Amino acid sequence: MHYDPRFPSIADLKRRAQKRMPKFAFDYADGGIDEEHGKRRNRAAWQAVILTPRYLRDVSHTDLRARLFAHDYSLPFGVAPIGLGNMLWPRAERALARAAQQANIPYVLSTFSTTELETIAQVAPDVCWFQLYVPQQVAVMQDLLRRVKRAGYRVLVVTIDIPVGAKRNRELKNGLKLPFSVTPMMVWQCMLHPTWSLHTFTATAGSPDFVNIAAYRTRADQGLAQFITDFTMHGVTRERLAMIRKLWDGPLVIKGVQHIRDMQTALKIGVDGIIISNHGGRQLDAAPTSAHSLRAAAEIGAQTTVMVDSGLRTGLDIVRAKALGAQLAFCGRSFLWGVGALGARGAQQVAHILHDEVERTLKQLGCDTFARMDQSWLEA
Repeated sequence: MHYDPRFPSIADLKRRAQKRMPKFAFDYADGGIDEEHGKRRNRAAWQAVILTPRYLRDVSHTDLRARLFAHDYSLPFGVAPIGLGNMLWPRAERALARAAQQANIPYVLSTFSTTELETIAQVAPDVCWFQLYVPQQVAVMQDLLRRVKRAGYRVLVVTIDIPVGAKRNRELKNGLKLPFSVTPMMVWQCMLHPTWSLHTFTATAGSPDFVNIAAYRTRADQGLAQFITDFTMHGVTRERLAMIRKLWDGPLVIKGVQHIRDMQTALKIGVDGIIISNHGGRQLDAAPTSAHSLRAAAEIGAQTTVMVDSGLRTGLDIVRAKALGAQLAFCGRSFLWGVGALGARGAQQVAHILHDEVERTLKQLGCDTFARMDQSWLEA
């Protein structure tokens, strides 16, 4: 093991992160939509995937590589896009990008990040992907894509599951809005977490904001949900996706897809991959779990690169996802809990934990190569 044994699991890191982060920051990362049933069902669905081990095999050596879009990644998981990352822990996005570069795993930067996209491309030049929330205005979208291409991002990930800003009750109760403004309740929470406060509000770290799209804000007092609603398309259309396909000449992925017909439509338009996701239970409380949607997508697995996120917390979950047909799994909250618990080195801690758990799981199952894990290991 190459990680701090005091925190051997993502659950351990989460408990420590909760103690070190102000409540409004922790709630933003941890919260789901409405009553948060979907978030809980995500975990239950992964835990319900049973795998049958096969013994009488030599598993002294394992190959965990995953090849996607002509690049060999060292491990079969990546860092999912996270909005407002630096609010959750100071300089979190740089730390996550740096850890991804060192581990040779994909790092997906959100449009709603709090670090300039050009900076992240310099930190993680070999593994950086960009997640696009599609703007309503075509000119804004074209400008963003020009910047992303010029910066050298390898893959464009178009998120389609935010036709409207979400009503997240924890954010409303905490008064979270942009530009980042401090309420009396937040002041008290910041006082209880001086390390977070000191680094967040210094000139070097900066006040968290959507720096890549701040110039397009129309009102200074917009809440998060309203800003997202005003900025993004109210439903990404086939026509707009086709337009993006023409503008972007690299690998194109759509994220947030769950219905098989949407997947088939995207393939006809010419996307190169899909990320099955219910946005971590943060958009629709009644949405199917990612595990369920991944099973339903089995018929198109041979036609495109299938990936998944939402609810994965362990290396075992990543192997479960591969057995269900995903070539790579993304984790978001897990990496956040790492930096929240241990600062910059926490990002590496998460990568090492997941690496260890994936490798041990494969050996226990009698599979020496991640690429060979398939539905034959699923419980009959």
